[in-house]
Parts: sequence; structure tokens; C-alpha cells
Amino acid sequence: MTIDEFTRRLEQFEQQYPADASDTLEEGAKTMVKALRKESPGSRRKHPHKLRRSWKMKMVDRFGHQPKAEIRNSSPHYHLVERGVQNPKDPHGNPKPEWRDSLNRHKKFTENIVQEHWDDVKKGMAKEFYTKVRGHLG
Repeated sequence: MTIDEFTRRLEQFEQQYPADASDTLEEGAKTMVKALRKESPGSRRKHPHKLRRSWKMKMVDRFGHQPKAEIRNSSPHYHLVERGVQNPKDPHGNPKPEWRDSLNRHKKFTENIVQEHWDDVKKGMAKEFYTKVRGHLG
């Protein structure tokens, strides 16, 4: 059996056993959230809405549709860290281009973390789904 045949069979099993596919997706999403929490930039200040602690995962599992895991960050300043600062200014409104490098060092950190861990998470999900479906094969 080649890898293409194996993936085709997994897709067929996914349609036949949607509950197992949903459980596997949820475990894979939890693994990704753990990786995001571990590698998100942290701050030394004490405040309630830290980037690391604000990762949320929600499963959307509607009847007749494929399950979907939504991972998001509920921190109010997440978008500032993720997108970076284009024209930094000091509190008096004066432009400070020398601050740009230090303020943009974590730009696109979410995308980089997901790309770094996606292959391992995907392999783990395939192995877990196979172990769950193997019981149905007989």
C-alpha cells in the first residue's frame, strides 16, 4: 500500500467514522494550543491578559459538516504583537524609527509556531486516528 492509497483510505474512514475524526482533531488542536502557549512571547510584567495564557480552542462540530477546530487568542493586545508596529511614536507623538526593530521582533510569531509544529501534530493525528479506526476494521 502506497502513501497515497493510505491517505485515501484515511479520508474514507473519516467519512465513515466522524466521531473518531472529531476526537482526533480535538486532541491535535489541544496539542497545537500547548505549543502556542509554550512558545508565545511573554512579558515580565504582572497583568491578567498575557499572550501565553490567552489561547482558546473551540470545536465546531455541526451535523453533516466536517469538524473544525478554531484556535484564537483572546488577549486585547495580540494583534499589536502579531502584526507589529509600522510607525512607532513616543508618548509625546514624536516619531521613533529606532524603536521599530525592538517592537517588531515577534512579528508573525503565530504563523511561525504553527509552521514549526504542524508536521508533528499532523503525524500524531494520523497515528491516533489510525489506532481508533483499527478497532473498527476487525
